[in-house]
Amino acid sequence: MLFTLYLSQEQQSGQIPITDEQGQPFGAIRGNLDNPNHTLYLIDTTGAEIGRLFSDGTGLINSYTIDVIHHSLVHVEKVNSHQVNLLYITRLNYWVNGSIKQGSYAFRSGVKKVASVKTTVADKGVTLTCQIDREEDIPFILLIAVLFTQWHVTPLKLPDFPPLMNRRRTAGNTSFFKLLLPCGRKRGRR
Repeated sequence: MLFTLYLSQEQQSGQIPITDEQGQPFGAIRGNLDNPNHTLYLIDTTGAEIGRLFSDGTGLINSYTIDVIHHSLVHVEKVNSHQVNLLYITRLNYWVNGSIKQGSYAFRSGVKKVASVKTTVADKGVTLTCQIDREEDIPFILLIAVLFTQWHVTPLKLPDFPPLMNRRRTAGNTSFFKLLLPCGRKRGRR
C-alpha cells in the first residue's frame, strides 16, 4: 500500500493531508511536537481519530509513544545523534534506519523490509511517500514518518543580552578578567 503525505500545502490548514494509492484522501495529521505535552493526531476523512503520537522525553534517547485505537501502546526510541539516524519501535520490534541526505528510511523486522519512506519534491511541494506492506502497520508508520521531517520543530530563539555599554565601569583601565578575580590583583606580586 502506498500513501503520500503532503508537507507543503497551498492553504494554511494546520495539517498534513494524506492520500492513498489512487490519490483519494485517506486522512490528515494535525498537531505539533515542539513541547513535551503536545501531540500529533492521525485522523480519517470524517475527522475521527485513528491514533496519536506524543513525546515522552528527550535527552540521549528521545522517546515517543504511539496510541492507536484498538491497539496497545507502542514506544519509539530514537538515538539523539547527528551521526546515527536510528529508531526502535517496541511491540512491533521494528528497526528504522535511513539517511537525511538521501531522504529515505527503511522499517525492518530483522532483515526483512516491511515498509519504506522516501522524501520527494513534487509539483505540490515536498512529499513523503510511504510504501507499507502490512495493513495493520499503516497508522504507526504514518505517524513515525512525520518524525523524519523537521516540520514540527520551531527554530531556536537566541537570548537577548543587555548591551555592554550600559554596564557600570568600576575603574578606568580595569580589564574584564581582573574583575573576575576575588581580590583584584594577586597579593605578593607587585
